[in-house]
Amino acid sequence: MALALSGIPGAAGDAVGGDPALALPPRPEGPFKSITLLVAERRHQEGLQRFRDGVRALSTTSTQTLVLRLATTSDPLMLWAQHLELDRRGIPPCLRWPANESTIQHEFITWLADVLWFTKRNPAHVPRFRGWKGLFTSLPTSAAWHAAATRQFMFVSSRYSVAYWCATGMGLSDGQRRDLMTLPTKAMEAERRKFAAAPFAVIQERLLSHAMQHPDRSGARTPDAVAARRARLLRTFLLSGRSASATAKNWHLLTGEALTRQAVAKQVGAALDVLNRGHSG
Repeated sequence: MALALSGIPGAAGDAVGGDPALALPPRPEGPFKSITLLVAERRHQEGLQRFRDGVRALSTTSTQTLVLRLATTSDPLMLWAQHLELDRRGIPPCLRWPANESTIQHEFITWLADVLWFTKRNPAHVPRFRGWKGLFTSLPTSAAWHAAATRQFMFVSSRYSVAYWCATGMGLSDGQRRDLMTLPTKAMEAERRKFAAAPFAVIQERLLSHAMQHPDRSGARTPDAVAARRARLLRTFLLSGRSASATAKNWHLLTGEALTRQAVAKQVGAALDVLNRGHSG
């Protein structure tokens, strides 16, 4: 019975592409498991149909809901399925922050989503180190591609900083790292820390205080709604590398609302002005 999940080796049958490994009993690989092994194990577990139904439901789930679920999804294979759906919708991994890295298994799946995003969209990219070439010579999500990715993560994660050494090995520029979630530069890391629970609560509080003192003149939106939108737009702006054009594109992907680059710059500028003053006045 098929898993009905595009992008997972073995999802369409018991031995896709004649790969005999998919028909063998699962075997340990190390501190984390590859997608191939997770699929093989799932075929022998209870609740397989429930899992398939959950995967099918992803296509009708809102983008914002999918993004929110990522941080709390405990099932690694479902986490991968969610990333596949967001990738299909063109949602860059940076917008899926915060990364789900609660265990080495979840860290691997989240990292894999970054690698999928980049290799799919840059097939002609030439990595800096030879060991990464398999990711660009194999079809993304194929068994060979998964094997290459698993091998590289296993080597790097046990020895080095994943963000630095993976980005270096793949030969990524700072601009290319901007769209990714687990391979940020130090500056990108600092930006994203502003959205940790405590700092972001302060941002939201200041924006709400300002919105309450300066109500929407049309009366169509409450101060809570105004502040929530401004906070979300600011979050998108910072995750988009402070680029107004990238923010406009990403905002449309996330919400369906079309904003011009100029509108983004104006609205984000107003929010930053409130925050930089340190009060709502």
